[in-house]
Amino acid sequence: MNNLLLDLLAFASVFSSILVITSKNPVVAVIYLISVFLNAAGYLLILGVGFVGISYIILYVGAITVLFLFVLMSINIKLTDILEAGSQYTKNIPLAFTIGILFSYELISHFPRSVISLQGGSNLYGPGVVLEEGNFTFFSYPVELFKTLNQSFLGGLNQNDMAIFSPVYSSLNPSSMDTKISSFLQIESLGQELYTHGASWLILCSLILLLSLVAPIFISRNNNNISLSS
Repeated sequence: MNNLLLDLLAFASVFSSILVITSKNPVVAVIYLISVFLNAAGYLLILGVGFVGISYIILYVGAITVLFLFVLMSINIKLTDILEAGSQYTKNIPLAFTIGILFSYELISHFPRSVISLQGGSNLYGPGVVLEEGNFTFFSYPVELFKTLNQSFLGGLNQNDMAIFSPVYSSLNPSSMDTKISSFLQIESLGQELYTHGASWLILCSLILLLSLVAPIFISRNNNNISLSS
């Protein structure tokens, strides 16, 4: 029964996400976006990841999407503008397919053997296909760079020091699916991984957030200066 619910929620999430990018009305697109977050939250709750699932509902559905609706209702976009912009959607289809193919290739190339291979040595991709763990592709260079930065942020920890974080690293590291059961709670595991192995990613996200906060201020100031001069 749980597997059926998971399949339905996964299909509903993918279908809703397609409707988000194909809907011409931005208000309807935001409503479909709320459906995506609700389906994803239900999927995570059934899997037992309650903290992340509840965070999806509180943060995304309760705050961000409501803010999107408020901004869209405040802008008061005319229907004629929406119809004129509808012809622009098909121009980005080749780019969307290219990004999707690259993402799928990168995702499959990072699957470890414990996920790709079945028990008994059989392979999901047919006989004679061997997918080794730890494939290094062109897209892995940024990941390896940030791993090096994380090691420098941690101050060059030795093996004894890294043993403290090994349960968290083995449970959340995407290249090690044979996880160990640890006594960490979900929020503790997220915090340990975020502030140790994901320290450089956290700093990068904070810089992007800072730019997103400062950029609208400069844009609004420039618009005010133009309106006053005119």
